[in-house]
Amino acid sequence: MNGPVIVSEIPGPRSRELMNLRKEYVPRGLFEFTPIVIDEAKGPFIKDVDGNVYIDFATGIAVTNVGHVPGVVYEAITGQASRLLHTCIHVASYESYLKLAEKLVSLSPISGAAKAFFLNSGAEAVENAVKVARYFRKAIGIITFEYAFHGRTLLTMGLTSKFKPYKYGFFAFVPGVVRLPYPYPYRCPFGSKDEEECGLIALEFIERAFKTHIHPDETAAIIFEPIAGEGGYIVPPKSFVKGLRELADKYGVLLIVDEIQTGMGRTGKLFALEHFGIEADLVTLSKGMASGLPISSVVGRRDVLDSVHVGGIGGTFGGNPVSAAAALATIDLIMDSLPHAEEVGRILRKRLDELYDEYEVIGDVRGLGPMQAIELVKDRRSKAPWKSLTENIIKSALSRGLILISAGIYGNVIRLIPPINIDYDVLDRALGIFEESIRDALRNL
Repeated sequence: MNGPVIVSEIPGPRSRELMNLRKEYVPRGLFEFTPIVIDEAKGPFIKDVDGNVYIDFATGIAVTNVGHVPGVVYEAITGQASRLLHTCIHVASYESYLKLAEKLVSLSPISGAAKAFFLNSGAEAVENAVKVARYFRKAIGIITFEYAFHGRTLLTMGLTSKFKPYKYGFFAFVPGVVRLPYPYPYRCPFGSKDEEECGLIALEFIERAFKTHIHPDETAAIIFEPIAGEGGYIVPPKSFVKGLRELADKYGVLLIVDEIQTGMGRTGKLFALEHFGIEADLVTLSKGMASGLPISSVVGRRDVLDSVHVGGIGGTFGGNPVSAAAALATIDLIMDSLPHAEEVGRILRKRLDELYDEYEVIGDVRGLGPMQAIELVKDRRSKAPWKSLTENIIKSALSRGLILISAGIYGNVIRLIPPINIDYDVLDRALGIFEESIRDALRNL
């Protein structure tokens, strides 16, 4: 499979026909970025039921980090499926679960003794990390931040920041959750134009919150994303991330690092936390772990995880044998791909910086490695978000064979998240389409 190849209007007739089933039988509350129906996918390419082939710069929202249906992962899945589909880890242990726990512990940004257990989704991992933190600390308080996204369950909606559409109408007001300002350098909530200063002021807010919102003794954990993903691919200042670790140590609270979108090579390193030079107490993982099969994990300090009584954590499907086998193969492939991923990140950033110099509507370029984004504004002076332009660029790109998705509380951020092992010529094709789409959207204002 190669592309892009566009042979019909988008959506094509077969996609439109099948999308009628979605309208009839699938709740309208499920958002859709593209009105197409996929037939197959391989590597960086997706083919729809009408024969159109696209370059995928969405990767299932940072899931297929080493491309669609990698050969070694497919072999691991079929090999495991032929031997064992399910027993439940509570009934009997199996090798893929145990080997995956060993691998994640050996690779995690936790230097002391650690353990890992498995669940089904990112939200479930966050739920369990919070549950364990509260149990260990005998405290209810969880400090979270503006622009955060931690999931869609009742607890994780309470941790998530963006109100509409994720929380509106669901009354996700969770006891003990304290939300504080996040250092968004491009739109620093404190008015600072200096990135590191913005981070230091945000840390001061936490210190103040321990006097005015919740006492450290009643605080179980601070939870944050090394890059605020759905919030707009916001990279916090290093001073802020290092300061979180220092505050956690100072007050004895746990630091939960949500690597669900940033982990598994997405930033050019296995864990995004490696860019900041600190360690976590608990890490949540999911999305990129198994090339699309459902699995998530909480990796954490042994004393924290072992504090929970027998039967206090678990679930029927967590760490399913096939998903665990897929994860083992995926992680090996990711590790082999990291040098290439770093170069992909450098190429992406160079091209996006060039676009920034040419197009005044690009207010900011940001990200780490092959996890990059642009923020679109009406003018750089006011920084007024330009959501409609963002939508038109994404629509134009799709018509040319490039799948993109947006992010940010204003809906004006385009995230570029190709497979981290994408061939350089395919990357170049995609970035050429991206620039054409920006020009096209501006011409058609």
